[in-house]
Amino acid sequence: MLYTGKVSINMLEVRKLTKYYEIGEQRFDAVKGINLTFRQDEFVSILGESGSVKTTLLNLIGGLDRY
Repeated sequence: MLYTGKVSINMLEVRKLTKYYEIGEQRFDAVKGINLTFRQDEFVSILGESGSVKTTLLNLIGGLDRY
């Protein structure tokens, strides 16, 4: 990390985030053990192919979906 004289404040921390779906007797892990830290004054983007659980991840972080 480059020292700029500013104190970086963690605005949001996500630890061990997991989301799974049960289909019959099988379990599908959509999100497994995600750790993220969002700091003040940072720009964050989430990239991935269609179906790579970007929306699921954002819904979990935003509290719109249950884990």
